[in-house]
This record gives sequence, C-alpha cells and structure tokens, in this order.
Amino acid sequence: MKTFHIQKPDEAIKEALIDKINNLTKPKGSLGRLEEIALQIGLIQQSLSPRLTHPQNIIFAADHGIVEEKVSPSPKEVTWQQISNFLHGGAGINFLCRQHGFTLKIVDAGVDYDLPYEKGIINMKVGRGTRNFLHEAAMTPEEMELCLEHGAQCVDTSHQEGCNIICFGEMGIGHTSSSSLWMT
Repeated sequence: MKTFHIQKPDEAIKEALIDKINNLTKPKGSLGRLEEIALQIGLIQQSLSPRLTHPQNIIFAADHGIVEEKVSPSPKEVTWQQISNFLHGGAGINFLCRQHGFTLKIVDAGVDYDLPYEKGIINMKVGRGTRNFLHEAAMTPEEMELCLEHGAQCVDTSHQEGCNIICFGEMGIGHTSSSSLWMT
C-alpha cells in the first residue's frame, strides 16, 4: 500500500496570518468560513499573501454496481451522458471552473462505457464500474489500491503543471449509496 507523508504546516506564521485577517476593513469574523479557509491556505503556503496558481478541478467518474438495486431514479447511463455534458461545457461545474479560472479534468476511474479519450478524458479505468456491494465486495483490495495510486498520480501531475490548489469532484450514478457505505 502506498504511504503518504504530509507534513503539518509550520504554525510560526499563524499569529501573523490571524492578525492580517482580523485587521482587514470588516468586522472581525464576519467572513466566517472564508476566514478559516484563508488561514488554512496561508499556513499551507507559509505566506501572508498566498496565491492560487493554475487551479484545477479533477472529477473522478465511475459507475456503481449498487445501481442494480434501483437506489437512484436515474439509470447508470446518466454517468457517461453527464461526462459528455462536461466535455461540451454544459454542466454547473463548467460554469464554476470558467468563472474562477479553474482547469477541469475528467478522469475515467471506472465508467461502464467506452468514453472518447481523444477529447481529453484521462483514462485511468480500473474496471467497468464497481460490483454490487449488497452481494459482494464492490472492489478488491488491489482495485482499491490502484484507484488510490491513480488519484496520487493525478495530484502529482497537477503539481508538476504548477497547480497549487485542487478541488475534487465525482460523477457516478449510485455514488450517494456508495459514499454512505463509508460512513457505516
């Protein structure tokens, strides 16, 4: 299994960041969560003036075997149809990425469809979707490990491209049931 070593940011700059945020022309704390995020980014970048460079949004797409149980009103074909919508710029995420200068990347992690990779979709397909977790393991440990490795490769590639902030998203009918399973 791949091991990640993420160092905790040096908090020596923390008081200076808090002071800078609190002394902006606004009531203290009035920006709520945004102030917490600004502090976190400043700590990560170790800067009183952090910058977002080459921001990216990476969407990992895959089908979920649990859809066989009719857990969603939408059929699994909507997964690849929505990816097509992403490619043509017609989804909400496309608007948000354009509005905020993010590059949108779409990763096929396991869509049960032959996607047009020549259009810019990143092929990291581990299978044609997961299996139905009501009847068997959705993935083997090896498949899970490969998915984690692919995710790490995506982050490494983005970093090599000069990106210092990544948002992650997902697309896959049945994802709510699959993600709920993580919480049990």
